[in-house]
Amino acid sequence: MKHLWRQHPIALSAFLIALLAVGYFAVQTILSTVYWMNPAHQEQALAPWMTPRYVAQSYKLPPEVLGPALFVVKGETPRRISIGAIAQANGTTLETLQARVDAAAAQWRKANP
Repeated sequence: MKHLWRQHPIALSAFLIALLAVGYFAVQTILSTVYWMNPAHQEQALAPWMTPRYVAQSYKLPPEVLGPALFVVKGETPRRISIGAIAQANGTTLETLQARVDAAAAQWRKANP
């Protein structure tokens, strides 16, 4: 290692940085996979803290299916908005949003088995 450091310090530094980056993304991928494979995180009932992206992951729905069910318009709705804020902005309840998400999921799954 000392030999490599003396002869090629820039190349070794770049290699170590790349190795750290690969390690970081590998760990993130594994953690995400383990989290979403847990049945407790699949098709969770809507909660005010959730975001549309979280709901899409939980229900395994594409954004173009979930967006209309949650009154989310691409480009108009803020990227980091909660389900509670969506319900409040549209004058509806979480139960109504839950029913819309369930209906959209059932329709999408029927069309895409």
